[in-house]
Amino acid sequence: MAKLKTLSKTLRFGIGPKRREREKAAKRKAREAKFQDAGIWSQDGDIVQRKYESYEAYVAHQASKLEGIRSRLNDKIEEDYQDFVRRFRGCRALQGAGNVLCLGARLGTEVRALHALGLFAVGIDLNPGSDNPHVLPGDFQAVAFPDHSVSVLYTNAMDHVFTIEQFMAEVSRLLIPGGHFVVDMVDGYEEGYMPGDFEAIAWRDKEVLMERIAACGGLTRLEVRDLGTLRTEHWVQAVFQAPSS
Repeated sequence: MAKLKTLSKTLRFGIGPKRREREKAAKRKAREAKFQDAGIWSQDGDIVQRKYESYEAYVAHQASKLEGIRSRLNDKIEEDYQDFVRRFRGCRALQGAGNVLCLGARLGTEVRALHALGLFAVGIDLNPGSDNPHVLPGDFQAVAFPDHSVSVLYTNAMDHVFTIEQFMAEVSRLLIPGGHFVVDMVDGYEEGYMPGDFEAIAWRDKEVLMERIAACGGLTRLEVRDLGTLRTEHWVQAVFQAPSS
């Protein structure tokens, strides 16, 4: 099967130094076509949301993602780990944090990076795979932890929430007074990033998302750092703080 896929790509995109560029252009064109499909997305101001028949359908769809990307995650796991260490080492909100909960943590590479920096951390994901020592199975919009029990919440999965309002209500419930919410986010659809088959929301630009996060969560934005580009995606990190009381 793998050989057939490789042959198919060769027939479509050819060989040589321009092959990767042609392949990326084709993927982007396909994503753009799907993004224009009104049957898939609904508009909510400057945020678009994938249409689901029910919350249960959303959960089933998101939980099915891992099996399709597991091999790719494993192939890139060391590169991702080193990048997480770099991101977290430069985040002031994480310095001396009592505990960190990673929302949408998949295989837990970010949790490993936090452990390497001496932090108490655990992840939660709808489908963390079997025998994952770093990530608990669960819905990050209905976390089985007490109110105001988490010092820092981290996510790079804002594009997989059901709604920002529901997700941020859970973030606000979990954070201790004065706690921090750290978000790594990709560009918006008008900044060049096109959502794929599993993104549940997309934003016009990063500023729109940051404003919605602060408004829905009752949080204050403290800082924004440019994280640079990892493979083909440009990332920034935004830090928000919960009220002190």
